[in-house]
Amino acid sequence: MLSSQYDKVALREAAKQAIQFVAAPAWKDYIIRADLGLQNATTDAELDQYILGFSLLSWHGVGTAAMSARGAKYGVVDPDLRVKGASGIRVVDASVL
Repeated sequence: MLSSQYDKVALREAAKQAIQFVAAPAWKDYIIRADLGLQNATTDAELDQYILGFSLLSWHGVGTAAMSARGAKYGVVDPDLRVKGASGIRVVDASVL
């Protein structure tokens, strides 16, 4: 896992962006404490070590909840991601792709 340099750089840059995102003033009353250890990683080498320590392979099912046209008798969700035959619930993950 993470055998290519591209993967390592991409994840490192994503981690930097995540750190910057949650440090924004808009989140000050929502994020009380960062407790993942990521905030202590300040160099690229430390970020790489953190990422390697917390990365894992996972298969996320996609396409398990078919989207169909509004009014169609087949499919799980309509184009607005509303579950057909139910009210007040939507599917908002990769299962509708």
